[in-house]
Amino acid sequence: MNNIPKYILWALMAVTILFAVLFFFGSEETVKCNGIDFEAPTFTSMFIGLAFVFIAIATLATLGLAGLSFGNKVASNPKAVAIPMIAFGVLAVLLLVTYFAADTTKMNIIGYEGSQEPWVYRLTNMCMVSAFVLATVAVICTLCSSLVKKF
Repeated sequence: MNNIPKYILWALMAVTILFAVLFFFGSEETVKCNGIDFEAPTFTSMFIGLAFVFIAIATLATLGLAGLSFGNKVASNPKAVAIPMIAFGVLAVLLLVTYFAADTTKMNIIGYEGSQEPWVYRLTNMCMVSAFVLATVAVICTLCSSLVKKF
């Protein structure tokens, strides 16, 4: 029973190696982008699909195990979940503020023919600004923790 995660990891590694070999050493096809022809691996879409599957597995596993851990903490010590709930609330407020402050004007990117829906631009802008804010907070916390240790 303890070897099941090891076997699963080996199977995922084998699938990844197989797809990598197909991607790098498989056939090529001519693809046209913005009027320019170039050679691309035939299995590119399958490789991207595999990446999406792995991201979905990782996301579901992370959220599921985090939920189990949170449930165990609530059952054992309800007061211990106050700080994670505050952090979750701050994150929710950050996402709401950045969502409603996001810009919905059309992006002018050469060769971009994607969705013209305003909610796509709003969501993209929200994610970018939230990532910048969180990265800034991470850098500040890292610098402050280093300074606190010195004194």
